Amino acid sequence: MGSVVINGAGSAGGLELPDQDADAAFARNAPRQRGNTRFRELEELIRILEERAVTPVFQPILAFGTGEILAYEGLIRGPEGSQLHTPTKLFDAATHAGFLTELNMLCARKVVRQFARLGLNRQLFLNVTPQTVLEVKDDVQRITRFIRDCGLDIAQVTIELTENQYISDRSIFRQALMLFRGAGFRVALDDLGEGFSSLRLWSELQPDFVKIDMHFVQGVSEDSVKYHFLRSLQHIAEGCGSSLVAEGVETAADFCILRDLGINNAQGFFIGRAAKSPSDLIPAEVSELMGSSAPLFAVPGLR
Repeated sequence: MGSVVINGAGSAGGLELPDQDADAAFARNAPRQRGNTRFRELEELIRILEERAVTPVFQPILAFGTGEILAYEGLIRGPEGSQLHTPTKLFDAATHAGFLTELNMLCARKVVRQFARLGLNRQLFLNVTPQTVLEVKDDVQRITRFIRDCGLDIAQVTIELTENQYISDRSIFRQALMLFRGAGFRVALDDLGEGFSSLRLWSELQPDFVKIDMHFVQGVSEDSVKYHFLRSLQHIAEGCGSSLVAEGVETAADFCILRDLGINNAQGFFIGRAAKSPSDLIPAEVSELMGSSAPLFAVPGLR
């Protein structure tokens, strides 16, 4: 039978346990370790909220119709070197701690202020959770006043609904969202194809924009199933009056397929990475492909 050495192999102070005992010891300590991690994350989250220590970055969204940047999505980063630097870890910690709306509103304020300071004369896609929409629905006038005071027009701002929460009462949520639409905000549905009941939400909310999950975008130039899926979505969008945004565009081949399919907009590293001060110009390679009308790539299996 094998053994596991803890605190120094073969040393006088070492502790040698049989495999079964070592497994049991690790199992007993795991919840404590996870608890310590959660506590450290909570401390860091509270520090970030108190110090407002989040940094906005902006990623461009290209409009195929004009060949120009349509909008920028406002994204967020935690402090450099922090265990909550990435947005996924930051918002996961806020969700577990019950501070999701507080963090979401802090980030939204930071994004709007910085977007206005940069003078980016484009649309702003502002990430908002369904929970936040419900919890701040009575503050729509105050929110619109804040945005105008920053120097932005409400028509510039698109509320991008993140698709990571289940909406238990769609009727109440739709009514709350109508308050924002009535104030002049546009609405985008994020990550179609992932999360909870995307197509049903599309039908019920009738968003101005629908962002297609990158799973269906990346590799579309080599996958006939993804190609047909995107073509079907484009057909639905035309009937619904929604504008599609293909997320995760990273190659020229996928870019050209999306262009030729008639997808309205694209976002991804091929077009531009998120940056604190993003360029208002598209890369030369993208510009060159926009100027070409010939299909440069063919999807295998399609005639």
